[in-house]
Amino acid sequence: MGTLFKIAARNVLRNKRRTAITGIVMMFGIGLYIYADSILKGMDRMTIDNMVRYTESFLKVRTPEYVDNLQGNPLDHGIPDPEGVIRKILAADPAVKAAAPRTRFVARLSNYEDEIPVLATAVDPVRDREVFRLPDAVVEGSWLDAAGPRDIVIGADLARELGVGLGDYLLVSASTVYENVNADEYRVAGLLATPDPGLNKSALFMAWADADALLGLDGLVTEIAVAGGSYPSLNALLDGSDRAAESLGRALPSLRIDPIRYLARDYLAMREMKGKFSSVIILIVLAIAGVGIVNTILMAVYARIREIGVLRAYGMTAKEIKRLFTLEGLIVGAVGSLAGVLLGIGIVALTATYGLSFESIVGDVDMGGIPIMDRLYGEWNFGNMAFGFLFGMFVSFISARIPAKRASKMQVTDALRFV
Repeated sequence: MGTLFKIAARNVLRNKRRTAITGIVMMFGIGLYIYADSILKGMDRMTIDNMVRYTESFLKVRTPEYVDNLQGNPLDHGIPDPEGVIRKILAADPAVKAAAPRTRFVARLSNYEDEIPVLATAVDPVRDREVFRLPDAVVEGSWLDAAGPRDIVIGADLARELGVGLGDYLLVSASTVYENVNADEYRVAGLLATPDPGLNKSALFMAWADADALLGLDGLVTEIAVAGGSYPSLNALLDGSDRAAESLGRALPSLRIDPIRYLARDYLAMREMKGKFSSVIILIVLAIAGVGIVNTILMAVYARIREIGVLRAYGMTAKEIKRLFTLEGLIVGAVGSLAGVLLGIGIVALTATYGLSFESIVGDVDMGGIPIMDRLYGEWNFGNMAFGFLFGMFVSFISARIPAKRASKMQVTDALRFV
């Protein structure tokens, strides 16, 4: 085998141009696959992170009855003893860092000319800051913990649609706990511009005391949002949320605990489909590279027919001839695959460190409600890098077997007579 390898390596080096072309095709194919996988996983991480930071949180605690009637954001399925529940949440798992009570309700917002339905949320401004990053997304004015009574914070796009700004007053109406409609006037204290377009277009936040006066909540809490720690990767974040949900489930058996994996299930399902699509791309690229390997080895067979005859005359068997040309294909594949992995590592290192401007990539394109942010960072995935290398080697082996088999079938006399 050592002699065959030396001959194969010499033949690969002798046909530098064909070898280089095939290797470059494989290098760019595998490098592109690794880069695309890194960017797609970076987009997944960015999306889930923004859900955790602005809309869904690390995990949510609600009653089963409330979740069953979630579409109407009902006010008759609150969490019993919410403060006691929060104490149990904070003690149940070390991954839990903070918890904040919230009550969601449907309201109508009017500038006295037009009226728009909105999804309103009553919050404890101080504790909500510990779970969500909404205060950081206030582009004008201030968050509720720095505002006064009867102040609200709304999405910046919603404010533009209503034609209002800071200091303007809006009429908020909603069904109360007692199922009658109440309305009151509130001052716009802050405007939000978050990565989630849904919040920007239809969100309203008010302090607990104001919501209680409007709706008669009397301490009603419909959900408790929970914050977790930082995690190095998306899978670690999802797994950490799952484990914390299991711990809270044991401490709070009568309540429903939903981790971010469940809260973001629609996006994660779309992510799986996207992963299958990216796999199809790599298959196509590597199939093209495989055709190049077939061509390289086949040309080598025809260019060295007399050499094959001489090798057979010296006693080399048909099986050894097949191994020789298979080795040549594997050497080309190994060089191309390794170069592709190194290229992919270099690109991922750049994108993971410096990121890409997401706005420059998509511009003003509507991402269908997916939360985005200004920079997209690549994610490391060493398992996919190993897969890219091994798949390249597999394609090389399969591609090289076709001409190798043809070379092994040549008769000695026919090969030596070839001019």
